[in-house]
Amino acid sequence: MGELETITTFLPNYLVCIDKCIEGALVGRIYSGYNKVNSIRFRDIHQMLIMIEEIMDAVQCPGASTNIRGFRNEDKIVALNRTEIREAKKAMRKFDTGSESGEKATFILQIKFRQNASWQGTVQWVEKKQKLNFRSALELIKIIDSACEQGYEANVIGLEQNII
Repeated sequence: MGELETITTFLPNYLVCIDKCIEGALVGRIYSGYNKVNSIRFRDIHQMLIMIEEIMDAVQCPGASTNIRGFRNEDKIVALNRTEIREAKKAMRKFDTGSESGEKATFILQIKFRQNASWQGTVQWVEKKQKLNFRSALELIKIIDSACEQGYEANVIGLEQNII
């Protein structure tokens, strides 16, 4: 399986492969067991967050504690029936995170909670074999951005110690 670690849990995992940094925007792919296609491509970190949020809304895992507000009243949530949700969660738990890697960096995201209109969970930087808890989507962005900016040789602030 290579250098990637298998995470066994009841929560879905997302494999985020960062391939390039174009004018400060991180470009890459998202893998999860939910999608029928191999990957979802994103052109910046904002698009990555929106795509993962849509997957979490569709499978209702983890459940959101608040409804996201916006200026437009669009209901973009894809409604799945209970059987589809159960099957999607099962596929996401069995998802093998060891099959792909990013050209620049690879991360395994585990979002444990969606409270206070944000995300809480863990992010594992695969190449450095380091794991860190994050308390918000903004903190997650900063962690991923600093890892990609500094490269593999430098320690990311807060990732000096392994949190396992």
